[in-house]
Amino acid sequence: MSKAQIIALLAGALGYFVDIFDILLFQIYRVQSLKELGVTDDELLSTGAVILNLQFLGLLTGGVFFGYLGDKLGRKTALFATIFLYSITTLLCAFVQSTFIYGILRFLCGFGLAGELGAAVTLVSEQLDPKHRGWGLGFLISFGLLGVIVASLISDYVYWRNAYILGGVLGLLLLIFRFSVSESDIFLKTQAETLSRGNVFQFFSSFKRTRDFLILIIFTGHIFAVLGTFMTFSPEISKKLGLDPIPVSTAIFYGYLGIIIGDFVGVGLSELLKSRLLAIRICLIFSLLIPIYIYIFPPQTALGYKLFLLVFYILTSNFGVVALSCAETFGSNFRALSTSSLTNFARATSIISITVFKNFINNVDTVLLATTIIISWSILGLIFSFFYSETYGKNLDFTES
Repeated sequence: MSKAQIIALLAGALGYFVDIFDILLFQIYRVQSLKELGVTDDELLSTGAVILNLQFLGLLTGGVFFGYLGDKLGRKTALFATIFLYSITTLLCAFVQSTFIYGILRFLCGFGLAGELGAAVTLVSEQLDPKHRGWGLGFLISFGLLGVIVASLISDYVYWRNAYILGGVLGLLLLIFRFSVSESDIFLKTQAETLSRGNVFQFFSSFKRTRDFLILIIFTGHIFAVLGTFMTFSPEISKKLGLDPIPVSTAIFYGYLGIIIGDFVGVGLSELLKSRLLAIRICLIFSLLIPIYIYIFPPQTALGYKLFLLVFYILTSNFGVVALSCAETFGSNFRALSTSSLTNFARATSIISITVFKNFINNVDTVLLATTIIISWSILGLIFSFFYSETYGKNLDFTES
């Protein structure tokens, strides 16, 4: 690979590291921060769910905005804008004194974080040749996810306000490094053409584009269903299972360790099989079978709970393959919009899972409810996989009308 390609890959990987570090700080420090702000034990789950949903709403809207920006003004411009906004708002979270302001800042933080991975995936996928594209994006996503591991490891040693300061400062330092990143040649070529770029309404005016985009979101629903249940509310779920409460930071550590391994394995599998679609289906089959097993044989120990999260994600994490397939599906004049929006629409499926879980947790068996949510996403993904086309090895130098 050339020097420019290596710099783009490192900038993307480091950016996603900071992105994922910042985005999960609230989930990791939810209980500690809300208690200090005066939230009672009985309100921790409901207040936490509201703020988390605000963050996901920011991700949803920010993904569209920064996707448009990346297609209209350039991948590099989007990378600069997104990291500046989420670094500043993460830093400000360190000084909140009320849950109202906390919620607003997490919304703005989510809005800023929304463009990071999509812009990085778009830039790197356009700069790497098909031979290196899969492995390069596998490295970018897996390395970036190490930010979760670091965030969960420091949670026992770093005060929550200091953690937000750390996240903001890391982002601002990375902003300086990004001045050395080169713009995508494919974007520069598209810029010279008289084409509509990043137009949201035009993108969704095509039935095929809309269908393919929605299918890609459904492919990842199981990933964020587990994040929105077994990980985010691990203290509550483990307690109902008769276990000692498992801290969110611990659940996130084991879950994301599995995702790091699983994403790289998934992308590697798609390269070895020379098929993105087959790799996605294999992950979905495991995401259907494992929850069934967990419902029949629920974890009896804290170790069993942790191993469930680890093994589930190693075998089912297809997000890297899906993001790669998205970049290969849509033309360069819609590529940043689609990848940025996909990343965050997929994350926002947690809103559905969290809402269902929150509203029925007192009326339905906890494990049955959580596993049913996961299984439902898996079945939908498998069904719709038969309506999606293969993208492996596709030349990305094309546009769409």
